[in-house]
Amino acid sequence: MRDTTRRETLGAAMGLLTVPLVTAQAAAAPPREIAYGAHERQKLDLYARPGLGGAPMLLFIHGGGWEIGDKAGVNALPGYAERHGLLLASANYRMTPEVTARGCAQDVGSAITWMLAHGAEHGGDPKRLFIAGHSAGAHLVALVGVDPVYLGAHGARPADLAGVIPIDGAGYDAVKQMALPPCPGRLGERLSEMYRSAFSEDPAGLSPTLLAKPGRAYPPFLIFHVASRVDAREQSQGLAAALRAAGGRAEVVSAPGETHMTINRGFGLPGDPEGERAAQFIQTGKL
Repeated sequence: MRDTTRRETLGAAMGLLTVPLVTAQAAAAPPREIAYGAHERQKLDLYARPGLGGAPMLLFIHGGGWEIGDKAGVNALPGYAERHGLLLASANYRMTPEVTARGCAQDVGSAITWMLAHGAEHGGDPKRLFIAGHSAGAHLVALVGVDPVYLGAHGARPADLAGVIPIDGAGYDAVKQMALPPCPGRLGERLSEMYRSAFSEDPAGLSPTLLAKPGRAYPPFLIFHVASRVDAREQSQGLAAALRAAGGRAEVVSAPGETHMTINRGFGLPGDPEGERAAQFIQTGKL
């Protein structure tokens, strides 16, 4: 089991350090770039369309190991948003080594509160804001959805979110992930460096699995993971279990036949099972 986990972690590193594909679907619907903060990375792309009114909102947070990536990497999501009547946004955030995962999450919290405050101006419903993220982005949306500090800095709460959709993350419990023996080779070294850069400040305090506590109100979580990734499966199940133990609602969906990158690139294509399951969640608010 441990050897399999290490191989899957190594494979994940290859995906984490690859910038997501930007497809023609994204290029077909040019977004409006909006600053939600003063830093050059504190910007989001808003895919607004005429005729939207009271639409569910979806904010996407890209992956890239907390150190690379861009908000343009939305893949199939613009077409997905149009088919399902969503107001889509995709946010950049500061990255390591400039900040740790805490700084990344602070920016995600700022982007969320911008959507809560201004989404209605562009046809969205602030009471139906869903946040999704892939890989490192999955960790960040989970962290902001669990730890009240990030939204609380802006007078908001995790319960103000309609739902959280993490996609194939493996850092929900950074303490456990960082305790794994390093994978062999240069890529394994890079993976270890990536986690140290993001989490060495406070692994437990940046692990949403370890932060879920009874007595707090959490949004529902729909957690996807690649079926063959042992570490992602264990981390996803651990996060869901922690949320349920704290009185929250969470469902874990295993995606067979996918890789760390294909689950992201295909998410939202017509007929894609993970995207359609998420659309059902977004439209109904029910797991």
